[in-house]
Amino acid sequence: MSVLFEGIQVFISSPQILIVMLVGIFIGVVFGSIPGLTATLGVILLIPITYAMDPVIGMALLLCIYVGGISGGLIAATLLNIPGTPSSIFTCWDAYPMTKNGKPGLALSIGVFASLIGGLFSSMALIFIAPQLAKFGLKFGNWEFFGLAFIAMSVIVVTTEGDKIKNYIGLIFGMILGAIGFDSITGLERLTFGSWQLTSGISATALMMGLYAIGEIMNQTKELKTRKDKLSFKSASFKPPFKELKGTWRTMITGSIAGTFVGILPAVGQQTAALMTYNEAKQRSKEPEKFGKGYPEGIVASESSNNAVCGGAIIPLITFGIPGDMTTAALIGGLMIHGLQPGPLLFTTDAGIVGAIMIIYLIGNLMMYFMELGLMKIFVRMINIPKYILFPVIILSCILGSFALNNRVFDIWILILFGIIGYFFMSCRVPLSPVIMGFLMGPLFEKNFRRAIIADNGNFMRIFDRSIASVLFIIGVAFVLWPFIKRIMIKVRANVDTA
Repeated sequence: MSVLFEGIQVFISSPQILIVMLVGIFIGVVFGSIPGLTATLGVILLIPITYAMDPVIGMALLLCIYVGGISGGLIAATLLNIPGTPSSIFTCWDAYPMTKNGKPGLALSIGVFASLIGGLFSSMALIFIAPQLAKFGLKFGNWEFFGLAFIAMSVIVVTTEGDKIKNYIGLIFGMILGAIGFDSITGLERLTFGSWQLTSGISATALMMGLYAIGEIMNQTKELKTRKDKLSFKSASFKPPFKELKGTWRTMITGSIAGTFVGILPAVGQQTAALMTYNEAKQRSKEPEKFGKGYPEGIVASESSNNAVCGGAIIPLITFGIPGDMTTAALIGGLMIHGLQPGPLLFTTDAGIVGAIMIIYLIGNLMMYFMELGLMKIFVRMINIPKYILFPVIILSCILGSFALNNRVFDIWILILFGIIGYFFMSCRVPLSPVIMGFLMGPLFEKNFRRAIIADNGNFMRIFDRSIASVLFIIGVAFVLWPFIKRIMIKVRANVDTA
């Protein structure tokens, strides 16, 4: 509890933090509610602004954008049948039918309340689980961190939808990008091609802005000429709709638990948690035929689980330095620009900041509930902003943000280059999440492997002398081999059936 108490002291000593949190929640909900803009994009765009802030204030802004962005995705899902963020795709299945039935306010109230419960549950998990994991993480050496990075990259390749070969291509491409610059072991230049600008590596912020923001804008320019009907909305009540929530509490708790657990797993993400909870609720329900037709339990299943992932994803971030999802991958950049290295030692070197992150996330979820419902009319109007006005503002923000972080024009060229690459990958349906994971985890994977293999005189089998490292490595291999094993099993069953 000492970490939590130090966090409370840091939080109380910064009165302006509440204002920053309100601003962060507002920005997050705006980014979440507008289709095409996501919580990840919001965090990436605002990272350069936090450079001049106190570390706690900066993290408060980014965390609140995260909380608001994930929840804000339900607004477009409910009113337009378009997920504002990818995590809200399953919210569309019941929230939009409820809107068509003339109850948009009720659908939004149920969704926001379920988001609150999921967020609060995962904040409790963050407070009580993270310190214990950090103690466990202090036992980790080079082999263990190698195994952990291996699992993170294996999971993202296997769980990301689409062609697994394309997932591997994205991962390897990201690892190559992460290797550019000075070799951390020998100190020699790698893949710089004689450019001194590349000796310090590629700016993570410029790369992520390019892949996500510029690439997405280029991808959505096809829709600039399409007209859409303007939305109008009356109001949503602050009072939780307990009458309509009758019979959904078990699903709300199940979604919160599943979401928190999935968040702890490296790089699995909100969509997996929402799908798991939605399917479980439908299979267990006495009225499964009502799902997909405006059923409150369907909204609760999706929103409680995808918001619970946020708190769960922060746990591996601050305890092991491994992002739980793509937004927390961006948050690593927010920590590192302030000289904070996420990992178990963060609990001893900067315990006050860790405790403040816990308190900020807890209070941020409460703020999200009241702000999202209270300013719902404003957020609905944001959805109506034409993209030909919105996109130039975002592009300008990306350019200014890339330049401001290191005062280098070179980073702007990196932004443009990876914007083109991001658009090309989207067109070829190569997912971007393995690219980002390879870029972030590749250096950790390589550095710890090389250190371990040098220390053990080239004997890789020494990994099996360390129980934790061997278990992590075996799990990672199992994830890599599972798609092939599954394919073989399907063929064997097909042959048995035909015989």
